[in-house]
Amino acid sequence: MDSKTTPEQVSQRLKEQFTPAYLTLTSIIQGVALSALVGRVESHYPQFTATDWLLAIATFIAILAVWNEYVMLVLAFVWVPTLLDSVVPFAFLAGELFATHFAYHDLRLWLLTVALLFLVGGVAQIVTSVQSRRFATENRDISRILAPSGRIRTGFLLVFIVLGLGAWALYDVARLEQAQAIVAGLALLAIIVFVGSAVPHWNRVLLYAQGTPRKA
Repeated sequence: MDSKTTPEQVSQRLKEQFTPAYLTLTSIIQGVALSALVGRVESHYPQFTATDWLLAIATFIAILAVWNEYVMLVLAFVWVPTLLDSVVPFAFLAGELFATHFAYHDLRLWLLTVALLFLVGGVAQIVTSVQSRRFATENRDISRILAPSGRIRTGFLLVFIVLGLGAWALYDVARLEQAQAIVAGLALLAIIVFVGSAVPHWNRVLLYAQGTPRKA
């Protein structure tokens, strides 16, 4: 009996193992980021100001948002992982660790870090788009139903990147240090808006999986 492994078998094995392997990697990475945030808060919470609490909450929500995005991405799309699929999650981890560090008494660098996190999110979108096109047959319907809301979320990313980098660059000129709590509150609101946009976006996939018409 010929036991030679065919290219189709290798491809199928890679695609089947991608989801559990990637979710395991992502869960470990997000666990490290969450542990760092908990440790930072536990060490300094007696000295926390209102601004620090707002930044800590915003960082926590950002960590949850990254986890949710990866859960839905790898469950909705089919692709074979490449080196970029490892680089992007670790880039998120680096950004989250810096955000965790700067959440205490360093609003300016926190704004820069979060802007870079949104930038990594944009890169992640590009990687997903490129990878999904390599398996266009399996991903055609999902890509189609996510395209309209995906463009809106890309717009959010661009706006938040510009605002974050602008606030960082003009921090002294605009005297944002005198309104730290307001700036931190607006940053938290921006992250909540982006997380909120994920609900209708990924609900399209859930409705599709249930066989529910798109209008529903």
